[in-house]
Amino acid sequence: MIETSFNYEEYEKNRIASHKAEGLCFVPDGDGPKVYCVICANASDWNEIHDYIINENEIDGIPNRKIECTNLKKTCNRIASYMISDAEAEQLKTHPKVIGVNLDEGYYEGTYKGRNVFVDSEPPNKTARYSANVKISKDTSLSGFNSGSDPSWLRKTAAQIYRHQTFDNPWKNSSSSTIINDTPEQFGDGTDVDLIVCDSASWFGHIEFIKTGIGEPTNFVGTNPLKSGFASSATTGVCGVLDVILDGPYYLDPDFFEANPGSRLTTRWDGTKVPVESVARAWWGNESTTYRSAKYVSTNISGGTATIGSDEDFGTISISSNYTRARHNGSNTALHTGYYGSSLASHGTPCMSQSYGKTHGWAYNANKWFISIIWASGAISDSILYEIQKVFHDLKPNRSSDNTKNPTISSNSWGYSKPFYNGYYAYWRTSGDGTGEESITVTGSNPNYDVTSPQWLSYFWSDNSHAMWTRPTHSRMVEGASMLDSGVIFVASAGNNNNQLVKSDHANYDNYVSSSSSRTLSSAELNSEMVNRIPDPNCIGNLPNYNNEGVDIYRAFTIGALDDVQASNGDGSFFEYKVAYSNMGNAVDVFTIGDDSIGAQGGGSDNFSRNDSTYRLDSNYNIVSSGGTLSLTSYDQRFGGTSSACPVTAGLFATKLQYERGWIWSNLKTWLKDKVTNQSSNTEFMAQTEATSSSSGWNTYFSLHGAERKILWDAPSSELTAKCELRGSNLLLTGTFTIS
Repeated sequence: MIETSFNYEEYEKNRIASHKAEGLCFVPDGDGPKVYCVICANASDWNEIHDYIINENEIDGIPNRKIECTNLKKTCNRIASYMISDAEAEQLKTHPKVIGVNLDEGYYEGTYKGRNVFVDSEPPNKTARYSANVKISKDTSLSGFNSGSDPSWLRKTAAQIYRHQTFDNPWKNSSSSTIINDTPEQFGDGTDVDLIVCDSASWFGHIEFIKTGIGEPTNFVGTNPLKSGFASSATTGVCGVLDVILDGPYYLDPDFFEANPGSRLTTRWDGTKVPVESVARAWWGNESTTYRSAKYVSTNISGGTATIGSDEDFGTISISSNYTRARHNGSNTALHTGYYGSSLASHGTPCMSQSYGKTHGWAYNANKWFISIIWASGAISDSILYEIQKVFHDLKPNRSSDNTKNPTISSNSWGYSKPFYNGYYAYWRTSGDGTGEESITVTGSNPNYDVTSPQWLSYFWSDNSHAMWTRPTHSRMVEGASMLDSGVIFVASAGNNNNQLVKSDHANYDNYVSSSSSRTLSSAELNSEMVNRIPDPNCIGNLPNYNNEGVDIYRAFTIGALDDVQASNGDGSFFEYKVAYSNMGNAVDVFTIGDDSIGAQGGGSDNFSRNDSTYRLDSNYNIVSSGGTLSLTSYDQRFGGTSSACPVTAGLFATKLQYERGWIWSNLKTWLKDKVTNQSSNTEFMAQTEATSSSSGWNTYFSLHGAERKILWDAPSSELTAKCELRGSNLLLTGTFTIS
């Protein structure tokens, strides 16, 4: 979680210094040649434009020279990178089949990786699962939550599981400080679903991800997909989490690693046989039979058998040599070390635990995967993140029992933001011609000060930044859309700006803020200045005018945060409400417990003691009660924001896809609409009246401003609601029956 002392200027300084030390590329000064992405609407257009670019031509809108293609970006068939000048980039934008040209952010990671991207953590100031009852509370400020030595507090957790078991609020008739003793129940546990948490460097050695046999769900498996039996050299380790970058190549291409296991495989600290780090990075970054199996090398390369244009023909994805297990995963005896600052040390770890942890997560038996992104030395950028997940989903092996592909869910508790500045101009429901603007007044030159007018911007949370929308033709958006096309389910936090997010048919959809007093709507869109649209990265899956219904549909899921406390109705009952900072509006799909939940701690402070705080590994990688190597002490922590709501939701989604393996994003959207029914009234979930004026109705942090009263719960899917009925009179059943 971002601490109160989080300093954006210091973060930016550390980010740039780290990138320079890594040797990452920065955008060069001047108007000389640079690496640009050129984007077309479809593959056939791109093939035509690509041929024009790399050969001499006399086509309007195409530079008349042979131009170097620096990266074909095979994971997306309508985009590639070229070395061109700024003037040539502007020329290409004029061609009718080119829908976008922008600097390649994946190439210039030094400049772009982590810029304006922040984890959506809590802002300042703010199955019978077990064989025995556990202690559960909404309000984690209770002193008992830190009594780790008390055996009765083993498996203690907050409300992120128990609240979302049912439609009704278990604390409706009692305050959120009431401790409930009960056994959580849930339909599924995420079995045979690949769940990827994409976040800051995280600690795999936390006991939350270790099979110890103490305080675990009764059906907890605890192994990872590379367990013994997966391949000839595979071994079963005690840690359930794998890294997609470092461990995934063995999962995707076991034949290559088994061809020379002595030099390509090693034993991880927990006993799992995994790729040698350098070999794993080379597998991603080199298209050659020296580095991967021939089936993943194009037929136009010596020895390759991958059909050009197929999923197997994914090209190359460069991974930094600083992407290591020590920096990004840690071990039983060492925390991860790659994060830029202490405020980001413990963000990914609680996110992992709330998706698939054995104590705090819904999908505790899912295939647990992780990717370190953006905020750490050697971490990958978000554009590469989309490529990696697409390849992972396309190439992973089918389940042996029925030869079907496991669903893939991606959890993303991060996003882009833009600040409001004094003297900027606000455009509220204007005609879009650059008129009707209103000057913004900020009580100081620093954007962290409060906006005093206009009112529709005055109640944005904390640093008065808004969730940043990015135009769909941007290269990141296109690469993200390609990932979604492959079938990846993308779950993202709504953001913590108290920002109304709306669909394309809403009156506020075209609101924007600009430094210009005459900015037109089209220019505002080009400059990503829209205020009320679904933000980046949530907007990667935009489908314009979906099914000719006159509204854009987003395939990604946007998750708002529910407060941990509740308010009295005055009659002994209580109602719930969104937490003050959570974004809202009719583009938010659902609200989930987020504020002051509990998750595994990967570093930093605010620790809660655990009863099961350490474990011992002997030389054979077995958990033992004495001797062996003692692990670091595992703690839990308060964790909040839409950063918490997102992984909780992703975990619950995994328990649905466990049974509905053929579901795609639209099936989940339908389930949310039809099965996860709305809370009935303000006495259940406060909505308040949506503001329709720029000058009134915004003076609250708790209004849903058009969002549905929808709180996530474990509603049955169609398969889970199947039932058998016997009807009629004088029914006689004889014999032995088994009913399941």
